[in-house]
Amino acid sequence: MNLKTSRMAVLAIMLAAPGASRPALAALPCLKEKPWFAYFLVYQDRKFNFGLTGTAEGLLTPMGKSGKPISQSLMLPVTFMVEEVLPNGQCVSRKILPDSLTTKDTATSKPGHVTFRGKVTGGAGFEGHIEVERGVVAVGGRLLDAGTLNAHPLRFGIRVTFPNSYHNKPQIDKNAAKLLEEKLKDDRYSILWTDDKRVRFTGNDRLEAGSKKVNGPGIAGLKVEVGAYQEKVFVFEATKNSQMQLWCRIRQQFHQGFSINWYPDPATDPEGKARLTFDVR
Repeated sequence: MNLKTSRMAVLAIMLAAPGASRPALAALPCLKEKPWFAYFLVYQDRKFNFGLTGTAEGLLTPMGKSGKPISQSLMLPVTFMVEEVLPNGQCVSRKILPDSLTTKDTATSKPGHVTFRGKVTGGAGFEGHIEVERGVVAVGGRLLDAGTLNAHPLRFGIRVTFPNSYHNKPQIDKNAAKLLEEKLKDDRYSILWTDDKRVRFTGNDRLEAGSKKVNGPGIAGLKVEVGAYQEKVFVFEATKNSQMQLWCRIRQQFHQGFSINWYPDPATDPEGKARLTFDVR
């Protein structure tokens, strides 16, 4: 198990397991009620839960027909991030310093609008926002200062990560591979670009970082319909003065996992009012 997978599993257990203990480095206040001891904010719905821990790690948990999480392996991490943009176009994400986190809000299981601030390695400061209204979660934020990170441009963003939807993809059994291929044809990734053009892909289609075929001039809306999620439909929207990009580390099929990277435009949104909204239907 690699480090990213390991951290994701730990976070999933924290969200799902009653009596989970509060992180030792948590700086944001945490709930005192079971099973949310580790959480600053929790929203619970019939179709999904969303939580933010005391160390500002988010997790979107799709709920199954049984009323329980569909699978720990299918939970979606939600990450607030500050990135350095290197001259070659690649980005380096700086780690949040948990003990730098502050808020004027109290921990809540009935969120309206909460705000928190923090710093990342290198001292850059950021502000994060979370709002919940009528079953829709809206997240956003902005970069406050660069700290000592003056060598390269910085940008604030939020990442939502879709894991591999079908972990047991057969490599040898040709019949099973054929069945999976047929199943993937029914998975839909519907994209609305910022120029109002619509494109659609299936689980068999391939994605690679920086793909204009997928990202176009930027993504304003995304709808994900994947069989592994028990007919749940994920809907993401970037509000005015922001956009999304789909990204993966290597060229691979959609069903093998990808990230939704959301970025506000600081030039047109200096106060950080733009939002990434999501819900599960």
